[in-house]
Amino acid sequence: MVLLHLCAHCIFTAAGITLFILSTHLLLTLLATALLLVGLLGIGTHTHNSAHYASTNSKKLDDLLSYFGNVVILGFSINYWQYKHNIVHHKNPNIVGHDFDFDFAPFFSVIKSEKDNTPGLHGFYYQYLQGIIFPVAIGFLAFDIQRQGLVYLLGKMRKDKTNIRYYVDLGCHILHVFLWIALPSLWFEMTDVLLFYLLRNMLLSYALFFTLGASHLVPEAVFATNDQSSADFFLKQTATTINIHTNGYGNFLMSGLDYQIEHHLFVGVCYTKLPELSKLVKEFCDFNGYSHTTLGMLSSWLKVISVFYNPKPVINDLELSRPPIKTHLS
Repeated sequence: MVLLHLCAHCIFTAAGITLFILSTHLLLTLLATALLLVGLLGIGTHTHNSAHYASTNSKKLDDLLSYFGNVVILGFSINYWQYKHNIVHHKNPNIVGHDFDFDFAPFFSVIKSEKDNTPGLHGFYYQYLQGIIFPVAIGFLAFDIQRQGLVYLLGKMRKDKTNIRYYVDLGCHILHVFLWIALPSLWFEMTDVLLFYLLRNMLLSYALFFTLGASHLVPEAVFATNDQSSADFFLKQTATTINIHTNGYGNFLMSGLDYQIEHHLFVGVCYTKLPELSKLVKEFCDFNGYSHTTLGMLSSWLKVISVFYNPKPVINDLELSRPPIKTHLS
């Protein structure tokens, strides 16, 4: 089933590209763009699980899927992603000084004290200009992930010239450029190829921002100070993370990222099992005084946008975020 889902995402992507090439009407072009968007996002969320070794029972197959989806298709270094996301983010989500997924400084700030206390022109920019600029800047998120990944990968290769994973990663980057730029340029003008690549990366940027940011940037997912990295594991994960309510297609498209709490607590569980697991986790949280918050998709998107206008405070004690225990075990 998992592999069939990935095939479906690839078919959407291929159909979007094909229709985009053949289209002679604006409506068909828009349909092609939508197909391309959902296909790329589906590949990205699906192979995000593979990068956690949570797609199949084979680590080698998960590695193959990770290199295919993250590097060949999206152009993101898998070694960088596994370090930045699996190790750094998952260990301390939304903890200042540990998790850098929400550290957009010096360009943007989503931390209230940082925005309020930054002096001079930089402070003026945070107060009055970042809300105007960030909607455009989001469109270049994918390019920045690609840039950061290559810098990380090349730095690792200079220090460790024997790690085969780095060479495979770099080889997949070369294949990415060949498939998306070099090969199409044999049939189309280079300018058109580059413009199409710009379009696909910008579409991917907005999709990733709202898909990944919705679970951690909304006000319901708290920010905590550096010292809270040593807090209770379950409290740290549930207080800083929310779930997104979707329908069946939304779950298919997000590949379990809508069950972000369960994913953070059980990173090795396949996304197809998360809806069932969520019921047990919800009971556990209710019985033990942990947050288990779910927001609608549109609501979460609006709240992600709002945090750039009204940044979130940072709390110094995650215990303050505990909800009251709803049910007591007999």
